[in-house]
Amino acid sequence: MRMRLGTVALIGIACATVAGALSLRMPGQFSRAGLGELDASAPIPYFIQDGKGVPGIASGDRELAVWALDAWSRESGGKLKFVEAKTAEQALVRLRWVSAREGLFGETQHVSVAGKEGAIVFVMPEVEMLGEPLATRARTDALLRDTVVYLTCVHELGHAVGLPHTRDFRDIMYSFGYGGDIVAYFMRYRDKLNTRADIAKVSGLSGADSTALRKLYP
Repeated sequence: MRMRLGTVALIGIACATVAGALSLRMPGQFSRAGLGELDASAPIPYFIQDGKGVPGIASGDRELAVWALDAWSRESGGKLKFVEAKTAEQALVRLRWVSAREGLFGETQHVSVAGKEGAIVFVMPEVEMLGEPLATRARTDALLRDTVVYLTCVHELGHAVGLPHTRDFRDIMYSFGYGGDIVAYFMRYRDKLNTRADIAKVSGLSGADSTALRKLYP
């Protein structure tokens, strides 16, 4: 049984219009009631769908999602350990790539697996749908494009492990419902990268994000 917790995430789109100036919001503009922390007493099984046929998907996007899981594991001090499941049905955390037409631009939904808390994470890899000037900049800068997809994965997985939105622009769990420059937000992370491989080393979490995580998983 799944419970829809809300709509639109880190690259979230308010859909003022479909063509032209889209209103951008941070991930998951919704209430977090009902989505608790994961059972970390054992390795947490995850499953990442291949995204075949999804507009904007790139061959390296699965790696970005794995790096996002690794980031949460590192920042938890090893309390969160993720292991790949053979099927989506076996996984407590499931990541699915979606197209803009599905209306799930970045979202997290609750799922129960054998009585345990779990989450389905939706991420849209089609940066062309994010509006200007971000779309053009990401089109001409591969590292910025990967930054957008990676940070969206990190943010939504943050909801999956039980973290709510914050009002602090420095946080990965920040919500653009509170305002803020979305291009500056992504460029702050992009400017820390020299190569794509650096993404695996730079979590994107703030000190406050890490503190909140460790309180959930002491």
